[in-house]
Amino acid sequence: MYGAIIIFAVTYLAIAGRRLGVLPVGRPAAGLFGAVACVVFGVLTPSQAYSAIDGDTIILLLAMMILSAHLERAGFFEWGAAMALRYARTPQVLLTALVLGAGLTSAILVNDSVCLMMTPLVVRLIRRGRLGPKLFLMALATSANIGSVMTLVGNPQNMLVGSMSDISFARFFLILAPVGIACLVLNRLLLPRFYPMRPPASEAARRQAEWLETPFDDTDELPRDFRTTIVPTLRRGLLVKCLLSVGLAITGFFAGFNVAWTALTAATLLLVTAGWEPRQAFRQVDWPLLLFFSGLFIVVGGLRESGVIAWLFAALQPTLGGDAVRQGWGFSILTLVGSNLFSNVPWVLVAGEWVSSLVEPEAGWLLLAMASTFAGNLTLIGSVANVLVVEGGQSVATITFGDYLRYGIVISILTTAIGTAWILFVT
Repeated sequence: MYGAIIIFAVTYLAIAGRRLGVLPVGRPAAGLFGAVACVVFGVLTPSQAYSAIDGDTIILLLAMMILSAHLERAGFFEWGAAMALRYARTPQVLLTALVLGAGLTSAILVNDSVCLMMTPLVVRLIRRGRLGPKLFLMALATSANIGSVMTLVGNPQNMLVGSMSDISFARFFLILAPVGIACLVLNRLLLPRFYPMRPPASEAARRQAEWLETPFDDTDELPRDFRTTIVPTLRRGLLVKCLLSVGLAITGFFAGFNVAWTALTAATLLLVTAGWEPRQAFRQVDWPLLLFFSGLFIVVGGLRESGVIAWLFAALQPTLGGDAVRQGWGFSILTLVGSNLFSNVPWVLVAGEWVSSLVEPEAGWLLLAMASTFAGNLTLIGSVANVLVVEGGQSVATITFGDYLRYGIVISILTTAIGTAWILFVT
């Protein structure tokens, strides 16, 4: 037990150290170290280590990355942005389009991929439209996280819940889609109260030469040529194939087929029919992330086999209460805190072992997915999506840990409360 705890602690410190800028070891290397240590020090046998890896989650991540790579190649994200610009007359309308677009797209294509593809587009809009950079970058990051709560393929932690539980894709969507929509609306209403719609005049005057492409003024209208900010380069044949493949996958999800293999089937069909060299698509797959997940599965498997997870639950169970309502609220709060202390994916792997012991296991799985997702909005490093947006938007704004935190606390607590109340009401 002590060996498993030490290995997990060292692995987590290596992961957190890189995210906090303390240690040079990245997530993949840290996960691989933890996996090897579990076998070398006898916490797991090699066969147990192989068995600990959740193949469905790895396959689903791979498939969604392949689909996203083809959509980006086809010009899907630029096309979507250009369509939104047709109706954007003011920054307020554009902000609404961004919040809903990022949220709904993340529900299908994984929040991290959406942020990676959309951040350069949002930066271009900020430059041309004289938009408040912190507002629109925060809108992208937080909306992608919120929208991803709606499906089992929206983010990695939801994928884990789908693999570990018996909840169907349709059942998950039916319960959490209303939560995602309601919280996206809340996000749209709250964001302008924390960040300005336009750059302050003094800041604009100081930084105009750096990134503003048009003179600053106080009018509420967007520039006349704003619609031409993004002119998509469409590969129409490929885009049609991509949309058909994604549609096939979604149909299979709702029909009740295995989510991972349905997604992989759609991705494979696209690989062989797209007319794009598959090697190019594979280059856009985040192989280090898949390695990290595999290593993390093994490390958490070591905790499970050694009895650490059962011991930890026994210690925490009294704080959750004995009835379904008290357990639900306690489990949500515990997940919100734990996901930020240990990162949401490791937390879900550990806490997932406890759900069967709760009074209402189905509600527990839904609460675990919801709270770990909304926990990603609490801090700048709470989600990979946040880091991708902040780093990608450095040319127009520097969002500090404090800048993010002052809004992250509010939106995370409110959305988690809404989600918890709804799940306990409907289950």
